[in-house]
Amino acid sequence: MTGQITWSELTSQPDAWERLLARLDAGHDLPAVSLDAFDEVVMVGSGTSYYLALAAADWVSRRHGIAARAVPSCEVMLDTHQVAIAPGRKRLVVAFSRSGESSELVLAVEAFQAVGAFVLGISCSAGSSLLQIADLPFLIGEGFEDGLVMLRSFTGMLLALQYLFGSADDRAALRTLPAAGRDLLARQAGPLRDLARRRAFDRFVCLASGANYPLALEAGLKAQEMAIFTSEAYHSLEYRHGPKATADQNTLLTLFALPDARLGLSLARDMKALGVTLLVVGPDAARYADVADMVVPAPAALDDGQASVISLLPLQILAYETAMRCGKNPDAPEKLNKVVILEPATV
Repeated sequence: MTGQITWSELTSQPDAWERLLARLDAGHDLPAVSLDAFDEVVMVGSGTSYYLALAAADWVSRRHGIAARAVPSCEVMLDTHQVAIAPGRKRLVVAFSRSGESSELVLAVEAFQAVGAFVLGISCSAGSSLLQIADLPFLIGEGFEDGLVMLRSFTGMLLALQYLFGSADDRAALRTLPAAGRDLLARQAGPLRDLARRRAFDRFVCLASGANYPLALEAGLKAQEMAIFTSEAYHSLEYRHGPKATADQNTLLTLFALPDARLGLSLARDMKALGVTLLVVGPDAARYADVADMVVPAPAALDDGQASVISLLPLQILAYETAMRCGKNPDAPEKLNKVVILEPATV
């Protein structure tokens, strides 16, 4: 069991964010693209990059009021409705891929280009197929990883998208993240390790609403990939509508602090009554300190979208430490490949 590559890439994220922000502030390689030129935006990716696309679509729709949606790359291939566009409408497609070589993503981009969409390709790999075919390539080399599990690449590409399509106030808020991330790692890595090893947890549940919901999906995927662990993600209050029946003392439940503290605290108390171990993260997490087993606040001055990459950081640590507890090697997860290449069967 190692995990050294994964841990190094996980803990290097604040430094990578700092380098990325400095480069973007200097105007180096910042794409010249305006949302005003388009009627709609489609974000596309596979796996972790699809959850990134969901977070990016939420950011654009909230900040700009433009119609923005996220689609898994595979659905673009399999459902022509995802590609169809009304005559005269202008579409921006933002395609995310760490490697830039995912077969499904490349095919999806080609399908969108075939109907006249303009493609912004975002990848962490120089010279990748995505960056070669995109109408406008955006390389996030600071997110490049040797490890299999996407960590630094997710937060790097998301941060770059938020900067690109963020206001001056957003960019000022994003510049505070590297220092806040280093502080979180210094103060919370040890307690999160202890939390992951407190019990023989066999279920990982993540609840979130609004801008945080894509992060809940991504957090669940990290637990599956690194620890080969049963995980679930739900819109926060939906968990009461059936899924809570499976919660017990071996459930480690993470709640992204809700914008309505009254409803959030009510949910937290209900979950604790089920016997779960409860972690709360996010800018408003401190409000839950009397209910949760552990809280990891993001800077209170940030809104949920601005805090996305730092709010995800404790969940990445938790997945990693769960892998260590379970004797898994997150550097080489079972049954997984770094890049998914399609090899269609003959029929």
